[in-house]
Amino acid sequence: MIAVFADIGMDGKRDLSVAGATLVVLAGMAGNSLLARAALSDHAIGATLFTAIRLASGAALLAVLSAWRRVPLKRPQANAFWLFLYAAAFSYSYVVLGAAMGALLLFFAVQLTMFMAATLGGERPTVSHVAGGLLALAGLYILVALQLHRPAPWAVAGMLAAGFSWGLYSMGGRRVREPLAHTTVNFVYAALAAAGLAVVRLGAHALHSPAPRFAGVLEALVSGAVTSALVYLLWYALLPRLRAVFAATVQLAVPVMVALGGWALLGEPITARLAIAGLLILAGVGLTMRGAVPDKTRVPARP
Repeated sequence: MIAVFADIGMDGKRDLSVAGATLVVLAGMAGNSLLARAALSDHAIGATLFTAIRLASGAALLAVLSAWRRVPLKRPQANAFWLFLYAAAFSYSYVVLGAAMGALLLFFAVQLTMFMAATLGGERPTVSHVAGGLLALAGLYILVALQLHRPAPWAVAGMLAAGFSWGLYSMGGRRVREPLAHTTVNFVYAALAAAGLAVVRLGAHALHSPAPRFAGVLEALVSGAVTSALVYLLWYALLPRLRAVFAATVQLAVPVMVALGGWALLGEPITARLAIAGLLILAGVGLTMRGAVPDKTRVPARP
């Protein structure tokens, strides 16, 4: 499996369909929300340590993979900061927010950020894209409108900030020719920033911080190495082939996946409203896929 991800990261020429690879990415994104909520809601680990372990384990795996493939690393860019900000805000917000609610807020902000960036960058959405986006947003509204029972404002703001950061991280990946090199350096520098945050936070509260449980550490490791590092590598390989509008809207399927996973794995309730909203969101994503064809002009051919 790692070899498949490595080859995609190197030249993007593996015989893996864009649709199938996108589904893998969406499942990985949903997995991150479920793993984080499971670990943080149960207080199996603190948000600071979860963030640090998640980014460090992802950085370690990607560094080994880069060394194995003999890929020279790139200089750090702003994407490393956006990755760190996303991961930190994501973790702290999930201490309070439910899995589905957090995913809804996260990907609402992601879509808004990527739509705005695409428009400012000169990309004009088609009628199908606009209609699909509106339909998906209608589904999100139905799902979230009656569920916002005054959650902590800081958690809502934090998850919106995480979505904003992830949107910018995704947009930055559209110009990347070597996903493995860039993803590795992004994780390495984000992990260093998370380590600095951990030193400050955990050092100041060392006497009052309970020791993490094995389950929480394991969930952070899986989130970092599998559903983050490998999935984000694949996402960076895919992004140059997708229209920004499609890349934004297709992620709206993640909250539905998280809601279903939260019901099956975490005991979060599922309602008729969730089913109706999910159908609207998936229908909206389907509309955006009509115009989602690989954009081969964005990635110059290798000699």
